[in-house]
Amino acid sequence: MFNRIRTQLTIRNAAVLSVILISLNLSAYLIMKQMLFAQIDLSINNQKEMTMMTAVPAVSGISSGATLTMPAQKSLVFRMGQMDRPIIQLFWTKDDQPVPMIGSSEFSEKHYKQLEPQRFGDEPETVKVGNQYYRVLNVRNPDIPVLTGTDGTSYQITTQQLLSNVSAEIGMLNRLRNILLFGGFVGLLVAVAAGYYLANRALIPIRVSLDKQQQFVSDASHELRTPLSVIQAHTELLLRHPDHTVEQDSKHISTVLQEARRMSKLVGGLLTLARSDSNQLELELKPVRFDRIVQESVNKMQMLAEVKDVILHAEIDDSVPMNADEERLHQLLITVLDNAIKYTQEGGVIRVVCRKLAHSVHLEVEDTGIGIAPESLPHVFDRFYRGDKSRTRQEGGTGLGLAIAKWIVESHGGKIRVESKLSMGTQVLITFPI
Repeated sequence: MFNRIRTQLTIRNAAVLSVILISLNLSAYLIMKQMLFAQIDLSINNQKEMTMMTAVPAVSGISSGATLTMPAQKSLVFRMGQMDRPIIQLFWTKDDQPVPMIGSSEFSEKHYKQLEPQRFGDEPETVKVGNQYYRVLNVRNPDIPVLTGTDGTSYQITTQQLLSNVSAEIGMLNRLRNILLFGGFVGLLVAVAAGYYLANRALIPIRVSLDKQQQFVSDASHELRTPLSVIQAHTELLLRHPDHTVEQDSKHISTVLQEARRMSKLVGGLLTLARSDSNQLELELKPVRFDRIVQESVNKMQMLAEVKDVILHAEIDDSVPMNADEERLHQLLITVLDNAIKYTQEGGVIRVVCRKLAHSVHLEVEDTGIGIAPESLPHVFDRFYRGDKSRTRQEGGTGLGLAIAKWIVESHGGKIRVESKLSMGTQVLITFPI
């Protein structure tokens, strides 16, 4: 299952990274192209309305050694002076014929076919003529309506054509494109590797969560199987002697009732944790007096402490207001006090301290009980974790109390921690924001 998920995550991560990489490369190429041609187009447009021109033969050819194959149609070629970059001008008649002028032309008949005005619009365009690239702009109905050619004929000018050689810029763009393509290929390989790495990182919490879920189900099944087995066994014993009175089978009935209560408590704890995990359990927050809740909880557990011959002593500040769920706070305190009483021997002392600080409420429950082993201390809030499972089962514990207590504290924005030394006692420290 994880291999399939890893593959899917790798493909998705690589696809996202590849799209980002391709977008960046394409944007870089288009921005560079725009920057290069923007200045060229500006130079061409600056000459669009010029009327003072000098007629000279073109000196920079498009194809080396090219000759005009139409002697009767030599082109009128203008080279603009005092320009940011050289600009060639051609003039065309209404029949899309170039106007013949004195001088040799760098354009052949084939080249003229490629430069015919009907091929271009009114915006600058790039065209390849021979081995050279030109930026071409057509100016319809220019300010030179009539021009006399070498044959003495006057020609009606309908189109003025401005050309700028951009072969160097095209070569630069081609090199940039090749670099970006190579970089993109390398980037795709890196994206796949990064996607695989991210997929593995994403699977870590999933694996941990699944392991915890499987452990949780396993522990819950084990915990539920024990009371069910006991109930089944004692029920079968009752059925073997249907003539017995309730008094005669009171021991079996008492055991069944005890295990049913234990199972009910376990199911209630499981339901609470399941709802908390799915965020279905909401707190009913309202202003409460935490000092009163602590005192009430201590009073409720006082009788249990006296039965076990344990001294339960409380030091509680007056007027400790909080915004909290009163029922959950009662549950928290009963859980912590019950654990303290269970694991404190006869003659021991349990001390409960509630203090109101500047911005928080501090609760401390300290006992002189059996304590917790150092290797067990980091796991006290884990579900179903019990350092001494046989003792805990005899005491009626389920291993869910402190897990629920931690959820209650953290859902109120507080913190809880446990400090303990084996055979010396345990201290539970809880802090709530006011």
